[in-house]
Amino acid sequence: MAKPKNRGYLFFLPVALFVLQGCLTTISSVRQARELFKVGDYDQAREVLSRAAAENPKNAEIKTLLFRAQLNSYQTHLFLARAKRKSGDRPAAVVEYRKALAIFPGNTQLQKEFADYVTPATAVKEEKFKPTVVPPVQLNVKKDEKVSLSLRNTPISNIFKSLGKSYNVNFIFDKDFRDFLYSIEIENTTFFEILKVLCMVSGSKYRVLDPATVIVFPDIFAKKKAFDLRGIKAFYLSNIKAEDARKMIQTVFRDEQLLIQEDVNLNVLVIRADYNSLVDIERFLTKIDKEKSEVELNIEILEINRSLINKLGADFGSGVFGVAAGGLDSDGKISSTINFNDLNSANFFLTIPSVAMNFLEGNSNNKILAKPNLRGIDGEEITFMVGDEVPVPETQFQAIAAGGINSSPVTTYRYRNVGVEIKITPFIHQNNEVTLKTKLTINFISSGASSSFPTFGKREIENKIRLKEGETNIIGGLLRDDVRGSLNGIPALARIPLLGKLFGNSEKNISQTDLIFSITPKIIRRTPISSQDNEVIWGGDDLPSATGGAIIPEEGGSEAEEETAPENQQPANDMVSISPSQASIPINSDTLFSLRIHSDTQLASLSLSGALSGGNCEIVEVKTDSLNEKEVKILKNISGNSFDMGLSFTTNSVQTLAAAFIQLKIKFMSKGKYILNIGDINAYDNKRNKVEIAGASCPIDVY
Repeated sequence: MAKPKNRGYLFFLPVALFVLQGCLTTISSVRQARELFKVGDYDQAREVLSRAAAENPKNAEIKTLLFRAQLNSYQTHLFLARAKRKSGDRPAAVVEYRKALAIFPGNTQLQKEFADYVTPATAVKEEKFKPTVVPPVQLNVKKDEKVSLSLRNTPISNIFKSLGKSYNVNFIFDKDFRDFLYSIEIENTTFFEILKVLCMVSGSKYRVLDPATVIVFPDIFAKKKAFDLRGIKAFYLSNIKAEDARKMIQTVFRDEQLLIQEDVNLNVLVIRADYNSLVDIERFLTKIDKEKSEVELNIEILEINRSLINKLGADFGSGVFGVAAGGLDSDGKISSTINFNDLNSANFFLTIPSVAMNFLEGNSNNKILAKPNLRGIDGEEITFMVGDEVPVPETQFQAIAAGGINSSPVTTYRYRNVGVEIKITPFIHQNNEVTLKTKLTINFISSGASSSFPTFGKREIENKIRLKEGETNIIGGLLRDDVRGSLNGIPALARIPLLGKLFGNSEKNISQTDLIFSITPKIIRRTPISSQDNEVIWGGDDLPSATGGAIIPEEGGSEAEEETAPENQQPANDMVSISPSQASIPINSDTLFSLRIHSDTQLASLSLSGALSGGNCEIVEVKTDSLNEKEVKILKNISGNSFDMGLSFTTNSVQTLAAAFIQLKIKFMSKGKYILNIGDINAYDNKRNKVEIAGASCPIDVY
């Protein structure tokens, strides 16, 4: 029977040794990782813990330490990447970015930051101001057609007519138009430029009657009132109040003959003016009707209360000393009658109340922490209150009957805030700084009881501070000390040093309050200011369509349409870019090159190929981690120093390509000059129309 037992022990012995070895390995890995944490080598700690986690996938301690190592390593590499980027060390910054992405490859925000750094996005072109005010009648004049006039001692009316013949425009004149002789020499000038000069010389204005007729009249108030074309337009405002906009317009355009009416409910301005004034007002409103900046204030209010109560001595309660004297009567009670002859037989009784010796010391600490996040608009006050409302009695005397004397007291209660009140008005600047007008008020009850009127205390700080975004300002040291003491006991005896505690009770109450206030601003939205907002609005007849005239470009187009490419012409930024655009790298090193596809067209499919020429090299890997498999299907093939790739898009390809990039991992085995070419690009939109996308090349010097 002993033999099988020994065999059982021999069977379980290897298993026990294996389990023991695993435990020792886990303990060794954890100990080694903690030592690496102390020296800041998070990358090595991550490798050690990764191996330990693979061997012990259910160990919670190893998982926690591994996540800490990954997070610390990620933050270290990201900090180094941004520091290298700031110092201008581009290769080192790229290496650190890639190390950070290798830890958390699914971090889309970091992918976008890295992609924008490797291949900076093209600056967004600002849209030019396009007035919506269109006159009802427009001249059919070719805007690019220029003429030359050379006339001497010619009536000014004939000069107008000569200009009209060149553009097939008929000029008619008011009966009060003053004609005179004038000489003019102009070369290669457009219609409206010449018309403007003639009107300035003759002291007149014009109005377009139909696409081929213009009337010219003297520039006097009566004629302008009769001939000027005036329109009514409603300007719906999104941000600024209609009342404020009306005041500004009336001040800025007070020389114009404007009629303005506001509607507070719709926040709209209704303006009646001529064409040029309406265009200027519309341009002016686009500059001032901007959304206000917003800021988020992270506030921490820490109130620390410390109270200390000392109570020491004899508490005699509410009893008094009592004396009873006399003899015993037949019932066994003390007789209150004392016979001085019987003093020897009299009994005396002294009554003392119960004595409680209290030795009490109390100490309490309270911390009230308020941590609000307040969001406010530029220039608007933010109010925050933490505390209570305390009723304060107010007594007034009134007459019992009409005409009587005010002798009847009437008590009412008014509630008053007690606590911490904060009022902040932020002013946001364009240089990422915030000015805060702060008012910090502390209201507290300094004395008083339920049967008497309370006395309120107040501490207040009001100042202005200017902080950078993310900078923290701290206000502390607002201390308040309340000390109260009392002594109860037998008169005179209670005040005897040391022994007085036997005949009385002393109490001391100390209360101390400290308040710490910190504030950190974070700008959420800034008022958008473009370069056009800084441009000057020039008044007068600078526009080419004075008093109702407007240019109609050739073939019925408009100025805005001229800048738009035809439908069958692809945008100029449909291309492939390689980052870096040129490189100098050491031999036998794995180098990453990023490809980005730029296209404003909604693509359905895209195929491309790339090849390296110039020496002994190999394309090791084509990484497409930044492409979402739900948005695009990927096919790729690598063959030595060349590769092929096909992309099929299931969603919006414009957004997908803008946020994605392809990485080529290439190894160079010999020195020399190489060229990476990306070509054979075939792209089609959703209608199966071919889209032309330009290729790219990158020179590489291997040393």
